[in-house]
Amino acid sequence: MLRFAFAVLILVTMAACTYRGGGDEPGVRKFTYFSMLNGDDIRDKCKTVPGYERYRIVYNGLHEEQVRIYELVRGPRDGHIVKASVSGPANVAEIDLRDLLSPWRPSVSERYLKDAQFKMLTDSLAEAGLFKGAPRGLDLPSDAFWWLAVGCKEGNVYFSAWRHPKPDLSTLSFVKPLLAEDATNVRFNPPRHPISHMPQQMTMKNDPRFMLKVGENGLTGVSNLF
Repeated sequence: MLRFAFAVLILVTMAACTYRGGGDEPGVRKFTYFSMLNGDDIRDKCKTVPGYERYRIVYNGLHEEQVRIYELVRGPRDGHIVKASVSGPANVAEIDLRDLLSPWRPSVSERYLKDAQFKMLTDSLAEAGLFKGAPRGLDLPSDAFWWLAVGCKEGNVYFSAWRHPKPDLSTLSFVKPLLAEDATNVRFNPPRHPISHMPQQMTMKNDPRFMLKVGENGLTGVSNLF
């Protein structure tokens, strides 16, 4: 009986780490971050929901400085949605006693797009190479600048990633049109050469940095988030 209860606990813990939405909540984001980046929720619906089309585009502008997450969702005619969610360093001096998690909540905006706007954004993702896939084995450390995109179209899952400086992130075709739809009013943290890069082996147990690696149409080999 004890062994069965332990097995159930493991399954519950694993399920809790699978992203199912609600990423604007600090607790949800902390424990499901890698799953969200891998688009596990998008992958599940892509297999089961006819006509489902959705894209998640993430900018890691040094994880501790800025993370921008964009959700691009196909809706009815001229009713598509683009949602922006931008996180930065928490300022506990501005804590709201009515919401103790306020310093860790992202700035959020949401806009409706017409068909032409939606097509322009999806075309720009295609031009950047989303539908061609990411280079397998590419490292995506938290202390670097990179974009990542995962999407579902016509029942197929697509995944790609781009790490600065090759390519130069400022040249990616989707960046300017995506930022143009961002109404969070949070200044974009442009790519630069970070002062330090993550070592291959991290020795500090509580080191908040992490390393992601691109595998077969997704992420693999993830380590230590928080």
